[in-house]
This record gives sequence, C-alpha cells and structure tokens, in this order.
Amino acid sequence: MSPGSPDAPGLGPLPERIAEALLAHPAVAALSGGPFGTLATYLPGRRLPGIVLGEAGEPDRIAVVLRFGAPVGPTATELRRIVAAASGNRRVDVTVTDLEVPE
Repeated sequence: MSPGSPDAPGLGPLPERIAEALLAHPAVAALSGGPFGTLATYLPGRRLPGIVLGEAGEPDRIAVVLRFGAPVGPTATELRRIVAAASGNRRVDVTVTDLEVPE
C-alpha cells in the first residue's frame, strides 16, 4: 500500500488527515473547493473540499482560504511540505482562493 493510498494506516482516511493538518496551520482559515467547487475528495457519504490526491505522476492539489496578512509564498511552501510529508508525493499544487478579512 502506498503512502498516498486512501487506506494508508493512521487515524481516518489520508485526505481527512491532510485536511486536519492544513487546518491546524495558523495561516489557513478554511479549505476551499476552488473557483467552481470541483476541487474535492469524495469519501463515503460526504465530500471533502480543498484536497485532491494525485494519481500516478499527477500532483496533489489543495485549495485554501488564508487569513488576512499571511504571506502567500512562504505559507504555500509550508503547506506543500505538510501535504508532501503525508502523501509521499513530491509535487503539490497550492491554490489560494480567498482571504479571510477580520471583522
């Protein structure tokens, strides 16, 4: 079983574990389905927006909403490392779809 397999050992499916790790990052306000809501993983009985694990040779893709003031470039680099470490994939595309502005 490869590290990127949805059935990889751990607490819950791999996409859920990646989502938890991304949401724990202080710059990430939310995961996003992308501009048309198509960036998502389908799990039994539900849809997890913001994460698509790539098939052989394809990059993993994530889409996030960042908190206002978070530096986009360095944050994207950190998020790539989080996803790559969990999935074993060396290529991770990060899309920032929006910024959460404080009230």
